[in-house]
Amino acid sequence: MKENVNEIVMLQYRIKRYQAMGNGAMCQALNSKLQKLLARQA
Repeated sequence: MKENVNEIVMLQYRIKRYQAMGNGAMCQALNSKLQKLLARQA
């Protein structure tokens, strides 16, 4: 459980960084990964 929370936080951070750099493709890939993790949590 705890490692999933860390992974979610890390993904959110990386998504923000890629958005700041203007890398939309990487954002999309990370977002889909994040959504899958969040779906597993629920």
